[in-house]
Amino acid sequence: MPADIPAKTSDGEATTMRRWVLQEQVWTKVLYASGFTRIGVERRPATIDMPRSADTLLVNGVRQA
Repeated sequence: MPADIPAKTSDGEATTMRRWVLQEQVWTKVLYASGFTRIGVERRPATIDMPRSADTLLVNGVRQA
């Protein structure tokens, strides 16, 4: 289930961002099961150290039409 977290747009307006906090292997498994190949993951460390902070995973893959 996603969490809505506070964020700002590029022009500084307050908004929310929907975020799914799942482990790397979960994302990879879901994408593979959905027909994606060449799956890659880039990890961006959390910028703050708080109890519920999490790294950001940039996950990508290729799916043939």
